[in-house]
Amino acid sequence: MKTHNRRMMTLGVAICAAGAMALTSCSSDQQSGGETDALEVLSWWTSASEQPALDVLLDGFSAEHEGVNVTNSSVAGGSGSNAQVVLTSRLASGNPPDVWQTLSGGNVEAWVRAASIADVSALYTPEVTDALPDAVVDSMSVDGKQYGVPTGAHRANVLLANTAVLDELGITLPTDDTTLDEFLADIEKVSAAGATPMCLGGKDSFTVAGLFESVLLAHVGQDGWDRISNDRFNWSGDDVQAALADFGTIVDTVDPQSWSMTWDQAATSLAEGDCAFEQMNDSAYAELRAAYPDDAEDIIAVAFPGTSDTFLAVIDTFVQAKGTVNSANATAFQEAILDPTVQSDFSVVKGSIPVRLDADVSELDDEQLESVDAFRELPILQSISYGELVSPAFQQGFFDAVDSFVNSRDASSFAEILVDRVTGDRPGPAG
Repeated sequence: MKTHNRRMMTLGVAICAAGAMALTSCSSDQQSGGETDALEVLSWWTSASEQPALDVLLDGFSAEHEGVNVTNSSVAGGSGSNAQVVLTSRLASGNPPDVWQTLSGGNVEAWVRAASIADVSALYTPEVTDALPDAVVDSMSVDGKQYGVPTGAHRANVLLANTAVLDELGITLPTDDTTLDEFLADIEKVSAAGATPMCLGGKDSFTVAGLFESVLLAHVGQDGWDRISNDRFNWSGDDVQAALADFGTIVDTVDPQSWSMTWDQAATSLAEGDCAFEQMNDSAYAELRAAYPDDAEDIIAVAFPGTSDTFLAVIDTFVQAKGTVNSANATAFQEAILDPTVQSDFSVVKGSIPVRLDADVSELDDEQLESVDAFRELPILQSISYGELVSPAFQQGFFDAVDSFVNSRDASSFAEILVDRVTGDRPGPAG
């Protein structure tokens, strides 16, 4: 098995958090200023679906602040890791952007522990909190205070399928009710027919880990996720062993070229009919729709088999540098993101869904509307592979454990790596 390259989306958070005691400039020492005419926003959104969506956020701010010069410091490449490298360097030198992109949960907490981001609890008025699910507010909070604002949600436990490939092979299309055993049987049928069952962006660690995460969720459900969150999960237990076995079966069917593909290249390969299935959060579907609308017509997105009773969320978030002189503009930008109209307009372009329950969803497509229903009706869980449920160190341990299993198929080493992270990574109180 080829070893895939590790994509360190957690790199900036981990380095800054680990060095917070030594790097006294990990957050700026400047005091917040009054009105200024500048705002710098750093993100990793540069793709066909991402850049126009970021423009919606920037335009939403600029419409109300015409005199402010907005600098879009998006960093392309590396599925976010390149942006994190740039961000880490700037934080270490005491010159952070005013606002930057991260993800919810453990990612936000890591920035708080590093004393790098500002408390924005004032934005969470009763009107805002009443319109947000408790799980979303909790994912922005550390010790009862809010430190980030969510742009929208993608569903991570998703299976994409090429209907043209499956129809040609005479295989029933998957639905939200498809079981994991039925899916495993279907990939065997695809393989037996001489076709490739799975595409995978194996060059990006979060996609490989995300596939295992969805298989694990199918085995342990919401109760297992609660135990992971509370450090009460047995990583050597029978459920994990069974999930690893099923994960190994799936990995054995991936396109051999997958280990050199990024997530978006794998999605393109699926759309071109090179494989029957791909597991990826539903931003992959949105990316195909934006970049290859004709090919995307053959693609459907359903809940990953065995996980239709939960919504495993990926919540993109913007945080504000602590002490930035442009704090007034940074706060106004974050406030604009929370506006329900901006959330609706953003979701139409990004292919995500609004996290505000009062946002207008009438312009979303059918796939998004199904996701809206799931988000509003099902338990919202945070993702391990996107660093939301766990700390950056544990997330990296999860990547390492999955990578080790893919190459060795040694289930015991998987558990050893994860147990080491559980016992060795206990955060203290926020600074």
